[in-house]
Amino acid sequence: MQQKAEKRARKFRKQPRLLEHAQKDRNDWEGIAENSRQQWVKAIRERDYKQDQMSQLARERERVQERLVQVTRERDTALRVSENRRRAWEMHRIQSLERENYLQDQIEAGLVEIYRLNNLLQPIPRPVPVYPEVGPQVIVADDDGMEVDGPAAAAPPLHEDMEDKELEPVSNEDGEAIFDADSNDEPGV
Repeated sequence: MQQKAEKRARKFRKQPRLLEHAQKDRNDWEGIAENSRQQWVKAIRERDYKQDQMSQLARERERVQERLVQVTRERDTALRVSENRRRAWEMHRIQSLERENYLQDQIEAGLVEIYRLNNLLQPIPRPVPVYPEVGPQVIVADDDGMEVDGPAAAAPPLHEDMEDKELEPVSNEDGEAIFDADSNDEPGV
């Protein structure tokens, strides 16, 4: 019995050491678990922070896309307005040229009419025919019946009978004949 008691005593002496080891291991495992839990909480916080950043970036991207759509619409509107202005300017230029041509034609037609009316009011007289055998002519105006005498002296006849006249030689300053048309002499001989 004594041996049994000693054996039990040894067993119970070992138990506090085992208990200490178990307590120490438990404390170590709790430290590791706490450390892991803190890392896990830290990872969750980082994940939440990054999700917030992602949602902010997504909202910002949507705002930028909306602004891009708005700027694109404004650009398209500006291009349409510019194209419309260019077309209007071309149409105005074409219409101006057509109007200018029309007015130029009207001016030319008006000038022709003015010249026609002016010729009716103040006709350009034709030259008076000259008849040498008749003498002075009388011109009678149609509008008032007033008589006007023709030219005072008759113009020389256009076709006068040319008589054969003897040509006189042309001479130079010394009086020598330069050329004699009636002779066979050479000039200067």
